[in-house]
Amino acid sequence: MAALNQALVLALESNPKELYLVATETLLRLLDNIIREPQNVKFRTVRLENPSIKEKLLSVVGMKQLMLGIGFIEANGTLTVPSNVLLANLRKYREYIHERKELIKNPPRKVHAVGTGSNGGGTGVNCGESDVDMTSFASSTASGAGKVEESPNPPVNGPPIRASRPFLARIDFPRVLPVGNAMLQQLEMLSDQVMQYEDDLLLASGRTLIPLERLKTRATDKQAQWRRILQGGRTTGTEQEPSHEDLVVEELTAWFRGEFFRWVNALPCTVCGNEKTQLVQSTVEDGVRVEVYRCCGQLRHFHRYNDVEKLLHTRRGRCGEWANCFTFLCRCLGYDARYVFSTGDHVWTEVWSEHRQRWIHVDPCENVLDAPLMYEHGWKKEISFVFAFARDDVQDVSFRYSNDHTKMLQRRRTACREPLLLDAVWKLRAKRRSKLGVARLAFLRRRTFDECIQLLACAGRVPTAGEREGRSSGSLEWRLQRGEQQVNTRYMFIPTADEVQARQFNIRYCCATDRYERFLKGSSNRVNERITETSNGWESRQYMSKNIFRKEEHDWKMVYLARTEGTEEASIEWYFDFSVQGLRVKQVELRFGQETYENAKVDLYYIKGDGSQSQALSSLCECGKFTLQARLSGGSSWQHAQLFRQSQCSTDEYPFEMNVILM
Repeated sequence: MAALNQALVLALESNPKELYLVATETLLRLLDNIIREPQNVKFRTVRLENPSIKEKLLSVVGMKQLMLGIGFIEANGTLTVPSNVLLANLRKYREYIHERKELIKNPPRKVHAVGTGSNGGGTGVNCGESDVDMTSFASSTASGAGKVEESPNPPVNGPPIRASRPFLARIDFPRVLPVGNAMLQQLEMLSDQVMQYEDDLLLASGRTLIPLERLKTRATDKQAQWRRILQGGRTTGTEQEPSHEDLVVEELTAWFRGEFFRWVNALPCTVCGNEKTQLVQSTVEDGVRVEVYRCCGQLRHFHRYNDVEKLLHTRRGRCGEWANCFTFLCRCLGYDARYVFSTGDHVWTEVWSEHRQRWIHVDPCENVLDAPLMYEHGWKKEISFVFAFARDDVQDVSFRYSNDHTKMLQRRRTACREPLLLDAVWKLRAKRRSKLGVARLAFLRRRTFDECIQLLACAGRVPTAGEREGRSSGSLEWRLQRGEQQVNTRYMFIPTADEVQARQFNIRYCCATDRYERFLKGSSNRVNERITETSNGWESRQYMSKNIFRKEEHDWKMVYLARTEGTEEASIEWYFDFSVQGLRVKQVELRFGQETYENAKVDLYYIKGDGSQSQALSSLCECGKFTLQARLSGGSSWQHAQLFRQSQCSTDEYPFEMNVILM
């Protein structure tokens, strides 16, 4: 992947501020369109003589050079992004341009001190994703002065963001659970931690950051669309018009993920732009867990704050920071909101819907609402314990996030006895409700009773299509390492004009270089062969995969695709559609390298457009569209079924190659 050229982005900042902001916002819209719809050709091209482009974009000094650096090519009076430019590279530029634009738009204060008004926030649940350090939490102090936070993103303009009391003072409550069970101690710590949200000064600060009128306008428009759809009878008959308040939550989630908060896998190198810097140390400074990354002889520190006041400044992190900050912003708007913690190493939010009379699952990292089974069925996680924490409530909501309650209860036996857990939840709930009025207590008791009935009713529920989707937050490599590895690239091979004219289609993949090549054959094998497209990354031209990753054996100098460690089955698919151009397969040849050991299997299937499948390559003859699917299973270990194994030095060999003659 090409390195990010920061100098080209920074060069724009010599322009007048207003011109700069208009130009960068225009460029960001162009990049967002391409990233959102990469197959849409019209989004990839801008005409140089377009008055709007000339006025808003190209009038800024350095903009054209930046666009060429991003990957645009100038030809025939246009700037065009070719199809071989990786979306990952566009995203990288998009994120950096957006970050710099926000810095210019909202100039930062010179120094952000950690702990000068409140403690940096001892380590509760900061998903490392979910990285809980009870000792460092208990030993947090308010002596953080002089520690300078590295590169907060983005800084805040307008009224200062502050709380009326330091972080530790906001979460300091008497303990009611006995010491001895680590999980129960963690639950009490989290129950206390959400009380940091209930600071009037901090809530007021948070409200100033939310573009509430914009969110309300969008919610109103969406509600009008719903009414038109329902009145037109274009539904299944079970949908109801959502309330305006619920739609505002939807818009808040989209805004939070798209504009407000940023995901961090690792801190990129400021010298070479490497985004896969090495984590060399995880330590605790003033009660805050700090990850230290190294590259090019430099160290960068990533502070994993639990103090939401700090997160309103930094606006970055992984799921722990995301859920913490998002839950707080929901409270800023007056919603009953709960911070939800899973022992499966993820956290999210629940928001009470007055209209639906139930709690709604909201995952701000994914911009997903009301899809609680997605972790079990999309991410393939084993659900054991899930708890929800609010200012006046603690609830075991595990039964909402699994539809196989029998297996879930079996998994729970080893961690904590159910009567002990139930007693702890009751005590924590009583702690949170000890000072409430009679009316509020009566309401909460009714709501808790109704929720228990709803939780039990989740047994056997069939997951929706959306709940079967894999994860999107975090880099692909990071997701693969965590086992949340269903990857839906949805790439479709469709013949180009040259391939239609030549009546041929050829694709090959080299695992050593991790690169696909699309090419046209010459008169004899590779003589006069012409490469028409290259694409880096095994996942870039797949349709979808599950439990697949690329393994490099540094000792044996070999590389291959295999199942991710700990999985029993894996699959990968490539999708071909020649029917779009009115073509079919006349003849097909396939090289598909595979190695198996100790009774492992690689099964290859050819799935036609009508859903029928075969293991005979000849079944593709006269077929207009089909899927090539490989399934890996068996063996005594994950690496015993391998695809495309080859030496790291074999950069001119292609263990996967398909050649099709079309008719």
